[in-house]
Amino acid sequence: MDDMTRPHGGIDKTADNSGGSSARQNVEDDTINLADYLRVIIKHRRMIFWICSITVITTAIVSLVLPKSFAATTSVVPPIDVLQKGAAGGLGAVKSPLLDKMMDVTSIADMYVGILQSRSVADALIERFDLAKVYKIKNGVSTVRQILQKRTSIKVTDEGIVQITVEDGDPCRAAALANAYVEELDHQNKRLFVGQAASKKIFLENRLKEIEGELSQIDNLLSRDAKIKEMLFELLTREYEIAKIEEAKSMPTIQVLDAAVVPERKSGPKRSQMVLLSGITSMFVSIFVVFVREHFARVSLGEMRG
Repeated sequence: MDDMTRPHGGIDKTADNSGGSSARQNVEDDTINLADYLRVIIKHRRMIFWICSITVITTAIVSLVLPKSFAATTSVVPPIDVLQKGAAGGLGAVKSPLLDKMMDVTSIADMYVGILQSRSVADALIERFDLAKVYKIKNGVSTVRQILQKRTSIKVTDEGIVQITVEDGDPCRAAALANAYVEELDHQNKRLFVGQAASKKIFLENRLKEIEGELSQIDNLLSRDAKIKEMLFELLTREYEIAKIEEAKSMPTIQVLDAAVVPERKSGPKRSQMVLLSGITSMFVSIFVVFVREHFARVSLGEMRG
């Protein structure tokens, strides 16, 4: 009867007390574990201190020994207006998907990056600045190219601006190399542009000779055909004159947005970051080492007691 009349709430109270005891026990276990960890760290604090100190001091000394480097940056943009005028002229100003793609700013900038990263540009700079001697490479041009490539960063912004950054131990040479990249890019562009203009001129010359030969026999042509040949001859003559002008052009094919200047501050090594990173890393590594050491010490002690 007593069990039947016992309030139902009493059972819930007992369960609540049991659950509360389990929660308190878990909290106590976590506190004990954290306390154990802290005791291990405090116990081996001298080892942790010396490992961190030696690592930081060694890193500081190494950072002082490392040679300084300076970074110079130049940026260029494609002369879109010149290219668009060239695309709008010519025989009939024919539009094509390929031409539209070439007129895209990003596509032209990517083409510039390809030229800047070419072997021709690298070899020209290596010879111009005697980089084999600068980098102290006695033989093997490929090694000099690799070093130059590692010290050079070429990227394209979202706006299509090509940025060229060169790092070197000499700030003046860093700026000179960055600007020389632009000069070599312009040189390669002119070479390709002039070659294209020369091919166009040769084609027009041959075509003019053909039309001129046909006009020499104008009496054998119909009146309508004769007028068409004369109009074509005049058009080709104008295009031929334009091709000769383009072939003789020496105007820059790129526009320099910002020329590289001699950097006033070094870009590396970043000593404070190196020391800070080494200190943090060595601290975590040393704490891990003392925990492993403590674990094996307890295992050995347990085996001895067993």
